[in-house]
Amino acid sequence: MGIDVVVLARFLLTGIALLLAFLATITWSRRKDAPEATAFAILVASMAVYAFGYAGEIAQTTTTAARRWLDVEYLALPWAGGLWVLAACKHNGRRGRTPLLFVIPAITFVGHYTNYKNLFYTAPMTMVQRGPFRVLMVERGPLSVLDNAYLMVAFLVGAWIYLSGLRNASLLFQKQAMILVTASFLPFVGYFVYLTGLSPWGLDVTPVTLGLTCALIYYGIFHCGIFDLAPLARNLIFNSMRDAVLILDTHDRLLDFNPAAHAMFPILNKRNLGTDVVSMLSDTSTFVEAVRSTEDEVEITMEGSDPLSYEVRKWPLFTASSNSASRLIGRAVIFADVTAQVRLREELRGRAETDPLTGVANRRRFYQALEIECLRFTRNQLPLSVLMIDLDFFKDVNDEYGHPVGDAVLRIVAQLLLLSLRKTDLLARYGGEEFSVLLPETRMEGAQVIAERIRQTVCEQPVLADGCHVHVSVSVGIASHDNDGEAAPEILLKKADLALYRAKALGRNRVEVA
Repeated sequence: MGIDVVVLARFLLTGIALLLAFLATITWSRRKDAPEATAFAILVASMAVYAFGYAGEIAQTTTTAARRWLDVEYLALPWAGGLWVLAACKHNGRRGRTPLLFVIPAITFVGHYTNYKNLFYTAPMTMVQRGPFRVLMVERGPLSVLDNAYLMVAFLVGAWIYLSGLRNASLLFQKQAMILVTASFLPFVGYFVYLTGLSPWGLDVTPVTLGLTCALIYYGIFHCGIFDLAPLARNLIFNSMRDAVLILDTHDRLLDFNPAAHAMFPILNKRNLGTDVVSMLSDTSTFVEAVRSTEDEVEITMEGSDPLSYEVRKWPLFTASSNSASRLIGRAVIFADVTAQVRLREELRGRAETDPLTGVANRRRFYQALEIECLRFTRNQLPLSVLMIDLDFFKDVNDEYGHPVGDAVLRIVAQLLLLSLRKTDLLARYGGEEFSVLLPETRMEGAQVIAERIRQTVCEQPVLADGCHVHVSVSVGIASHDNDGEAAPEILLKKADLALYRAKALGRNRVEVA
C-alpha cells in the first residue's frame, strides 16, 4: 500500500511538472505581446524543473540518489523568487533592478553546490522513514535560511506589487491582478507549511501548490487575456484617455468606465456596474439616442449654459481566440469632445455664407435658401416672394464722399432693412449696392406691404456715415409665386430684376411688382 502512495505521488508530481512545462511553452509564445511573458515563461519552466526533481527525490531510498535529485531541484529553485518579482514589475510597469534581484539567488545557488565552510548545510544529509515515504533530512545553514527567506519574501513582494495596481485599475486588469495575487500566495503557503513541518509526512507540498498556480495562470491566459496585450499599457491608456469611454455588454449593461466618463456622467460609480446604462442615464436624452442609434458614429450636443458637442463612436468587442470564431461580448461607447471643431466649422460656414462688409447673408447663401423654398413650393404649394433692392444714385455717394463713406452707408442700410423684416425673412447682399430678400410663405400682397415699409424706412431715416449726412433711398422690385406649377429660382430672380429696373426707370424711390 505504501508503494502505491509513493507511485501515486510521483505520478502526480510528474504530471504537474509536465503541465508547468506546457504552460511555460505557451507563455513563451506570447512574449511578443507582453513584456512580462518572457520572465513568466522562464519562471514556470524553472518550477517545472523543480517539480520534476522533487518527483524523483521522493521515489529514492538512498541518500546518494535522493541528493542527486535535490541537485536537479536546485538548478531552478533559487531563481524562482527573483523571476516572480521581475514578472510582477513588468506586468505593472514598475522598473525592477534586474541584477539586484538575482544577487541572493546567485549566492545561494553556488552555496548549495559547494557548501563552502558548511554555510548551506551544517550536517550530512540522512534519510528517515515518514509513513510510506523515505524523506531526505537536511540541517540548514545560514545560506539555506537566506535562500528560503528570500523565496518567501519574493512571492509576498510579487503579491503586493499586483495588489498595489488595483486602486485605479480597470475591471479587466483587476481580474488579472487578483488571479496573479492568488497565484503568488499559493506557493508561499505551500513552502511555509513545508518549512514549519506542518505538511503531511514532512513532504514539500510546494510542487502541489505550483500545480494550482499553473491552473490559475492557465485560466488567466486563455480567459482573461493576461498576455494578449500588456495589461498595464491597456489600463494606463484607458484611464488617461481624454475621451469618455463606457464598456457595455450585449444587453447595454455597464461593465466599466474611465475617469473621463465619470467626469462627464457623475452618476457613474462602481456600484452601478451591471446596471442598464440607458435607464441609469435616462435624464440625458441625447445620450440615450446615441446609444440606441444603429449608426456606428453620431454627433450629439449636450444642452446647457455652454453647449458641448460630442462625436459618439461605438466599437464592437469580441473575444480574442485563435482556436475558434470570435464571439461578440459587448461594445465600447466613446465620447470625443468635438466642441472646438464644431464651433470652428460653424464659424467657417458662417464666413462662407456671410457678406463680410454688411454682416448679412451673401449671394451664395441666398440662392441656396431660395432653391429650398422653391422645392417646398413645388411639394406643398406654399407661396413665396422675392425682393430685389437697389440703392438709388449710390455711385454719386461714392464719387462725392469716397468709398469709406459708401461702405458705411451700405452697413447702415443693411441694418435698416433688417429692422423692417420678419425673423423668418432672409436678407442678403446680392452684389455692389444691391440687396435681395427672401420672403417664405408670403403672397404678393404681403410682399408689397413689406417692400413699402422698407422703402419708407430707408427714405425717412437720416443716415450719418463717418460724419457725413447722406440722403439715401431705394428702389424695390417684387416677384411672387403662389400659383400651381413648379417654382424656379432663376425665373423668380429674373422677374424681380425686371420689376426693379422698371422702378428705377419710373423715377426711383418706388416699389414695382413683376
